[in-house]
Amino acid sequence: MSVVFNPGQTIGQGDLDIFLTNAGGFPANAYSITYAIYYVSPGPPETEVLIGSATRTPVNPTVGEYYASLTVPAMATPGDYRIRWTFQQFAGSPPQQVVMEWGVVSAGLIAVGAYSTLTQGMIDKLRLLLRDQCLGGEETIEVDAGGERITVSMEELYDLLGVAG
Repeated sequence: MSVVFNPGQTIGQGDLDIFLTNAGGFPANAYSITYAIYYVSPGPPETEVLIGSATRTPVNPTVGEYYASLTVPAMATPGDYRIRWTFQQFAGSPPQQVVMEWGVVSAGLIAVGAYSTLTQGMIDKLRLLLRDQCLGGEETIEVDAGGERITVSMEELYDLLGVAG
């Protein structure tokens, strides 16, 4: 998990966002979109506990951009949380779901990133590219490497990052 919040902190634009595009790669609003917040009880077995409504309405400041707007309760349990975005591109199209993990730290602790601002920005952009651009099961992505566009297979990228694909 790369995003953590403190109890009482307001979550807004730039925190838990999703960016939707159409088949041409241009920003596009969804026909419908909601989100739900879950606390992840560590278990064993790990279970998700729904917090509040399962169909919260996100803020939509620009075409294709949505974000969760809420305040972390002052008495929130420290630990892992998930936000589940559920959206339909068109009326009658099947619902799609995107899950993001985030956390709450104990009161009194300061949530700081482990990376520099530039490195975290690169990580966030790659995460968005992989999440939002590969909804259709694409097997390759285009990357700008020093001004040159190269095509990288998802398998190579997962191997390079050391994660299971």
